[in-house]
Amino acid sequence: MREGRQGATAPRSGKFAFEARLTRIKPLYGVEVPAKVSAAIGVRGIVPVEVRVARGAPFRASLVPRGGGRHRLFLNGEVRKAAGAVVGDRLAIEVRVDARRREVAVPEDLAEALREESVLEDWESLPPGKREHILRWIEQAVHEDTRAKRVVRAVEEALAKHEKRIDRGMC
Repeated sequence: MREGRQGATAPRSGKFAFEARLTRIKPLYGVEVPAKVSAAIGVRGIVPVEVRVARGAPFRASLVPRGGGRHRLFLNGEVRKAAGAVVGDRLAIEVRVDARRREVAVPEDLAEALREESVLEDWESLPPGKREHILRWIEQAVHEDTRAKRVVRAVEEALAKHEKRIDRGMC
């Protein structure tokens, strides 16, 4: 198999269909991906995917590791509402491994702060969904001082990623 990001094996492509029960997982909602599907994809880490729930519109998400080589798929309120799903419902789900690179534009003030701390590469190694979430949060700031504080917090995320890489001896 090919080598993917962070030395992990690249996921196998193809469409995987399964049914799973919607559950509440702490504050989030999601489904457990069957072991056969996780094994067929062939990656133990985060896997970017395109998802369709109950014949709804496709959307981009990530399969998140849950341990033992298995994954979870979290479903936000918009997706659950479109599917008419509530906790306990069995949902028909299709996932397709998304090999497209997800580019997430970094605003100049954040890019400069990341470069000053030498953690721009670590920022870019964060999962695209997490980067998008943080960037939306920064962009929603009404006041400049709030935005500046949020930029600092984003840099702290990248620094944490950097420290984790150092602890694992990957630098």
